[in-house]
Amino acid sequence: MTKRILFLTLFITSLLFSKETLTSYDQAVKLFNEKSYEKAYEIFLSLSKNDLENQNLNFYLGRCEYEQGKYDIAISYYERILFAQPNNLRAQIEIAQSNLMLKNYTQAIKDFNAVLVNADTPADVKKSIEERLAYIKQTMQKHFISGALVFDLSYDSNVNNSATAGEYSVFVPQLGTDLKLSNDTKEESDYYYDAIAVINHVYKYNENFSLNNSLVAYTQDYDTKKDSNIDVISFTSTPTFYEGANKYGTGFGIDYVRYNDKDYLKNYNLILSNSHLFAQTTLNDITFKLSKKLYDQEEDKQKSAYVFDLTNSLKYKTEDFGLFTLDTSYSKEIEIYEQRTDVSKESFEVGLENSLALPYKFNLNTNINSKKVIYRDRDVNFLSRRVDKINSVSLGISRPLRKNLIFALEGTATNNMSNQAPFDYKKQVIKSSLIYTF
Repeated sequence: MTKRILFLTLFITSLLFSKETLTSYDQAVKLFNEKSYEKAYEIFLSLSKNDLENQNLNFYLGRCEYEQGKYDIAISYYERILFAQPNNLRAQIEIAQSNLMLKNYTQAIKDFNAVLVNADTPADVKKSIEERLAYIKQTMQKHFISGALVFDLSYDSNVNNSATAGEYSVFVPQLGTDLKLSNDTKEESDYYYDAIAVINHVYKYNENFSLNNSLVAYTQDYDTKKDSNIDVISFTSTPTFYEGANKYGTGFGIDYVRYNDKDYLKNYNLILSNSHLFAQTTLNDITFKLSKKLYDQEEDKQKSAYVFDLTNSLKYKTEDFGLFTLDTSYSKEIEIYEQRTDVSKESFEVGLENSLALPYKFNLNTNINSKKVIYRDRDVNFLSRRVDKINSVSLGISRPLRKNLIFALEGTATNNMSNQAPFDYKKQVIKSSLIYTF
């Protein structure tokens, strides 16, 4: 009788223990699926103490540690599985992924390749592994080179940017500024050709620091107005730091300009920048640039100046209306020699641009821009301080011809309203471009 009671007691206890074990396991899985990894880990660990060879428990223990960022401990649990089951494909993949997260790239490559050559590995898993291997290769890569070649043919209705003889300005996008040039003719039109070569080199020291170098060569050649041809070489080196959603840059650069086949201008630049990603659809770039402009020709030396530029660019991408870019800038130029009245000035500029994808791979670009320039000194000839208001609107369309080749056509209308007659003008420019990227 006593033996029967003892046996019955042991049997009931065994049933209760089995039920508790099952309930605890299900609870742990439920917590894991709810991403309560720490609580799930505690239950899985308690269960494994009496069942060290349970590979299912070892897998969940590894996954819990992985999700908590304890990748090295996760590997130890997956290795328990491989000790008993050397061909366990899932454990091999998890070890490779954990080594990737630990940035043990050499070991991760070895682990992933072992899975990749396994005949039992499903095709979708192989594709995923190839993507991870490509990511590792890119991450380990130190040097990156990219660039573009641009060829433009343009028609300008008023190449002198003026209605009467005097001085006029030509905007050079590679410099982000105007060049003051002499003009001894009245308003006239002309064709001109642009050729631009851009080479970017990035040396990635680690994930938080890189050195970005940029070289730009630019030439502008007029069809008949040969004495206004311009050549520019610009180089910038920018140590760049990455921290979360921020990118910080400190750039040093020089611009060398030739005009009418003569040395004309050198710019020495210090550039501080910050790029902040607010969301996947919103990016803000702010840049401060300090420049020293030194003119080479004796008759132009009095134009030399210090220039302070502060620009902000806010980009917002919409699903239905394309990419919007709001650009605002403030610039102040201070003459070095203080003998001219047309150098020291400040300007305020705002522009709104939209880039919209159209059917058949076309892209529509629209830009509206307004700029006000206020000169500091009173001009002795006009007995007033010069004030220019420049409004422009442009419309362009582009389409890729091949993978790295783009054709673009753009029209721009500009109206410069000035309180001093020689600088009051209107002009229209039509530009066709062929762009090759690499």
